[in-house]
Amino acid sequence: MKNHILFPIISCLLFSIQALGQTLDTIYANDHQVVALSFTDPIQTGITGSPNFAFNFNREQADNLGLLQAEKDKESNLLVRTTSGDLYTFILAYREDLSQLHYFIAPEQCLKDPFQHSSNGTSAQDSIKKTDSTKEEHFTLFCTQLLHKKSSTRHSKHQKGIQVKLMQRVYHDDHVFMVYELKNRSTIPYALGQFQLSKVLGTPKRKASYQELPITPLFEFQMPKRISKNSSVRFVMVYPKFTLNSEERLQVKVLEAKGSRNLTLKLR
Repeated sequence: MKNHILFPIISCLLFSIQALGQTLDTIYANDHQVVALSFTDPIQTGITGSPNFAFNFNREQADNLGLLQAEKDKESNLLVRTTSGDLYTFILAYREDLSQLHYFIAPEQCLKDPFQHSSNGTSAQDSIKKTDSTKEEHFTLFCTQLLHKKSSTRHSKHQKGIQVKLMQRVYHDDHVFMVYELKNRSTIPYALGQFQLSKVLGTPKRKASYQELPITPLFEFQMPKRISKNSSVRFVMVYPKFTLNSEERLQVKVLEAKGSRNLTLKLR
């Protein structure tokens, strides 16, 4: 994997942490032992700054456990995001002899948000409420128009009676509107646990260079939590505008809340 994609992200994070005076913990790993990291919440994504460090976790079903191995090289870092939205980052270093093989990561170790502080004046969130409200109204109107517009299936994947479709991808201003359809052809209701659009780098066969970079939606319109048997639901997700280079592709991962009916829809 070409690390020039990750270095700007990691550098900005490290700069922010230094500005806040936060100290990063160092986790040691090697190539002949497996180091386990247990988080309070399930892992959504994990990114290492160097391909010489491999961080693996269950990408098909939400899990709290991540496994780390390393090849001998200079120090790097690990960025982990959990399903609760918390971000964690650690320094990674190679060590031939390991004194600790399991790390229990406490919630207090997550990165601190510099905007979360008490103030007698108007908070940052209060000052943007009006702007957020206007933007939400715009999103709602445009999403409604998209759902009423006739469209054909662009990409589709079905498995175990569950089908996910991408119906439309519309670029509007600085946003990307994507219309999806979830269909439950089975006789058992489907509870949606996770619906995640990601940029993908590399292939799963090369674990050290494989990365999934989630694209966080700005707005969800008519997003279902449950799909009844023999029924379908259309909804819209609004993302910040993004581009793909020649090595990147898109994928949508759909995970059942308490079950194994999971799908991965591959896009370009």
